[in-house]
Amino acid sequence: MKNEQQMDLSVLYVEDEPILREEITKFLKRRIKNVTSVENGKEALEIFETIKFDFIITDLMMPVVDGIEMAKRIRETNVDIPIVITTALSDVELMQTTIEVGIDRYLLKPIDVETLNNMLGSIHDKLQRKFKNNNLFRLSIDENKSMERKVETEIAKQIKLFTGKGPSRVQANLNANLCEVVITGSRTQLEQTILKQEKNTRIGDYLRDVFYTQMKETFERSLKESTGIRVIYQGQKCNSTRDIDILRFLFEFE
Repeated sequence: MKNEQQMDLSVLYVEDEPILREEITKFLKRRIKNVTSVENGKEALEIFETIKFDFIITDLMMPVVDGIEMAKRIRETNVDIPIVITTALSDVELMQTTIEVGIDRYLLKPIDVETLNNMLGSIHDKLQRKFKNNNLFRLSIDENKSMERKVETEIAKQIKLFTGKGPSRVQANLNANLCEVVITGSRTQLEQTILKQEKNTRIGDYLRDVFYTQMKETFERSLKESTGIRVIYQGQKCNSTRDIDILRFLFEFE
């Protein structure tokens, strides 16, 4: 990419893994005019005090100061700058920990360059329109709730369609672009019969794991049709003893 095609933005990139930091830094420099890369949150905080950045991309798990602690400190003085977290994790703890910090987007590792490139374009376009605020990627409260209801309805419909029994409850929680769906009371009569013997709990979990894995493409397709947004299935956690399953999705917001 030629220099004149670079986006006139300034980004602070934080990543402790040397090879990945070098690769992504090179990628960013072909697309972003000013790129500063450091290896941990401590270095990032120090340089953040002296240089003005348009947005931040940071790893979650790092030595010295991790991504969440770094984001918390930055938010004490700057509530507007967009913060994007890269992580190999997609669990309950991640979502709960980052809700109050004000994370604008998650990029799951290994980082997909097309997704990263689309995100950079979105940042550039919105900053050019002077939408420089902490809602850069986030939906409004009403939009977020509407999206969650669409996810709940679609997941419940697909489970009932393929198992013959709809869940007693489906609750979606959309935080930035990560969506966690908690499904309660979805075990069929056959599964309930199997689970009457405690030793069969693992069998129950295995059956559900296989089911959800096979439903991956169906979930992705139906949620895209329902929400109009590309959705990537991230996996599941199944607890047959409590009849609770947790599914996770990544929304590819433009």
